[in-house]
Amino acid sequence: MPIYIDTNVFYNAYCPIEDRITADWLLKQISSEFIGITSEWTIAEIFRAFKKQVNLKRIEQHDAEIVTDLFLSEIGEYSQKKKLILIPAKYSLIMATRPMIFTQNLYAADAIHAITAIQMKVDAFITYDSHFTKLKNIPILNPSQINFQNAIIQIKSKYSVKKEK
Repeated sequence: MPIYIDTNVFYNAYCPIEDRITADWLLKQISSEFIGITSEWTIAEIFRAFKKQVNLKRIEQHDAEIVTDLFLSEIGEYSQKKKLILIPAKYSLIMATRPMIFTQNLYAADAIHAITAIQMKVDAFITYDSHFTKLKNIPILNPSQINFQNAIIQIKSKYSVKKEK
């Protein structure tokens, strides 16, 4: 099974004012054998995240546009190489968020990511957000945790074993 990559991981990897080392490392780990998954909704969230940084005067509009173009180009390449699967935010998926929003009080965008990850039966949900710890069905891995890289290596090693068999 693949790993789910939340929007904030991509944001950290591409934003020039964030600590990108671990996020970059994670994106280098995904491959056609160790696949990353995210929702197409991630793209809209990235647009908003960079516009927010422009509004806060942390980065210039031109720089934000360059970075979002790079992001779009690279996730397109990841998708073509079958390293990343972009899951459409379809009506049925959106409707599946309702119980999660009401029982776990998640924001709509977070519920879309959570439901997508659950439906795709991922091995882990990768996020910097602490509020996803409410999810019971999926291991949540935070890239800022000390043991994060070891956890990813351990998950990835399962794929190497499966491939050899």
